[in-house]
Amino acid sequence: MTERRKVLGLEAADRLLQNNRTRHAALLEKMHEPTRWFTGPWLCKTYQAECQRTRDMIAEAIISRHLLETITEVFGYPIKQESFRRLLSAESLASVPKALTEGPTLNLLAESSAPRPLVNGVSPEVIELLQDWNVPPQVFASLRKMVPERQLKAAKLMIALKRVSFHYAQLLATLTPASQLVDPSRPRKKFVGVTANELAIMEAEFDLLNDQFLFCASLRGTWALELIAARLYLDRVMENARVVRHLARDFPQQLARFQTILDIPTRQEALPSQPVKPGPRRTHFVF
Repeated sequence: MTERRKVLGLEAADRLLQNNRTRHAALLEKMHEPTRWFTGPWLCKTYQAECQRTRDMIAEAIISRHLLETITEVFGYPIKQESFRRLLSAESLASVPKALTEGPTLNLLAESSAPRPLVNGVSPEVIELLQDWNVPPQVFASLRKMVPERQLKAAKLMIALKRVSFHYAQLLATLTPASQLVDPSRPRKKFVGVTANELAIMEAEFDLLNDQFLFCASLRGTWALELIAARLYLDRVMENARVVRHLARDFPQQLARFQTILDIPTRQEALPSQPVKPGPRRTHFVF
């Protein structure tokens, strides 16, 4: 009886999964964008709010990267010296994390795949990305105004920003350059109080900001892991009496900066505008 329940449970889970994969595609034929549009003031207000929110998230995403760059910069001078490298080797510290000598990863291998037929004007990759989200039908109506590459970028933005909503999709469609629309010759909507030149500036700034955010979001996890490895290694260095004596004698400035870095609580590293909260200091050898 128990085994049968397990089998039935797996079958139900599989049916649910299949429904998730197909429910958006099945509704695409009936999806139409509402006739209501942004007014000029609403467009400006929404644009400014989303830009600020994206900037804040970019600043949060690069916390690990900033500290890792600082550690790499400080560590770079001692590690160039042969005497220091020999000492690290003698103390079983020769295996230096790659990120500590080369800095944070800045490039990811691009994934390429053959284009697939659109599903009622929407990229199948977009449908798959959004399969686990409760997507208002009007979102797809806005997405299919764009070329497939732009649709994919828009879907990634909505997911990363947790903005899978019609208003955000409409904002993305409104600020999509004509060259990335399915019908670039179609007259653009005009907004009271927003000139064509101002709209073009908004398009360019919004696009640049979103590119920066997607870049940071794609590497945020990698930077965090690289920072963990760098800090663990730095901990070992600062707990080694011989290495600390060598640093104190030949590289006192670097030693002081290492101590300062390790005293910064995790997840507060690269927020220079925020004061460092007091807390228990790490115990390291100081000579």
